[in-house]
Amino acid sequence: MNPWLKIVLGLILLGAPLALYAYDLMTPGPVVELKLLGRSVQLSPVRAFLTVLEGTIPPFIALIGLFIVWLELDELRIERELKQEETEEEKPKRKKK
Repeated sequence: MNPWLKIVLGLILLGAPLALYAYDLMTPGPVVELKLLGRSVQLSPVRAFLTVLEGTIPPFIALIGLFIVWLELDELRIERELKQEETEEEKPKRKKK
């Protein structure tokens, strides 16, 4: 796979969690209220579980995206250095002839 395509994929993985956070800040979540003994209590184990998932998955995806971008940029740097070394090795051979 082309390194530039991987970099774009990594940037998308970095941007998607940020978009989720922005969406979450703009829209209020659902509230479940229970009436117990005349008092309103907000209990929702499912919502608590979803909150944990919403809080842990986006940073994890962002870290994966950051790792992909870092890895591919490093690969491009290594390829560039390798090409430089190859051209430097060819120059002395040309001078000897």
